[in-house]
Amino acid sequence: MKNKYLQIFLYILAVAGIIDTILIAKRGGGMNLGVLLPAVGGTCIILWALFKKTPSYRRRPNLYRKLIKVFTGLFLIWLVSFAIITAVIITSAMSDKEQKVDSVIVLGAGLKGETPTLVLKKRLDYTLDYYKSNPDVKIIVSGGQGIGETITEAEAMKRYLVKHDIPENIILKEESSTSTYENMLYSKKAYENTIGKPLDKVMIITNDFHMFRAKILAKRAGLKAYGISSGTPWYIYPNVCLREYFALFKSLILDR
Repeated sequence: MKNKYLQIFLYILAVAGIIDTILIAKRGGGMNLGVLLPAVGGTCIILWALFKKTPSYRRRPNLYRKLIKVFTGLFLIWLVSFAIITAVIITSAMSDKEQKVDSVIVLGAGLKGETPTLVLKKRLDYTLDYYKSNPDVKIIVSGGQGIGETITEAEAMKRYLVKHDIPENIILKEESSTSTYENMLYSKKAYENTIGKPLDKVMIITNDFHMFRAKILAKRAGLKAYGISSGTPWYIYPNVCLREYFALFKSLILDR
């Protein structure tokens, strides 16, 4: 009876994972590891259930049971590490909006054609709020052009800010970056080439799940970073946390 209930739970989880990937990809306008993994996990559960009905499984059931125990143990170890790292990431996303800085850096987060995604719109709305209290600060919008995007993220961000009454002459565009590290490095160069003096203190505006990694990479780019966390829609939280878990390791190892 317990096994039957467990199977039903796993089937529900599998279907939910696949539906989650479809809905988030459609609403968010793109695909990444955090969006894809729930569907991958759901598909694996369904394939495993089908495999258990095949002659290959019936010939060596004990071997496959041992393999699934090993896999379950590894998954539980990963799950604990995911929970710990996610807790560190989220609790580190404290806003520093009272700090005086040389410039704001707004990080790109995908477009639907030329329209900012919901995640990016949140970052831009927080930028508008910050500008009301700091009208003299320069704003760097940073992001290149991704797959399915008809303009650069920087251009779309600039249009949004100008449409909401931020003067065009205080906005600098950085349109070459394809990663968070490049966001920082290229934004620093764009500021220094345009303004003619070193960029030191910056206010990063990004979502809470992204702030921890963004500050690490800003420091590597030679910047003293503060941050304003723009929050995240609740229904995409599992997906963005999954993505950020793997992205953090990638950044720590590769982004130099």
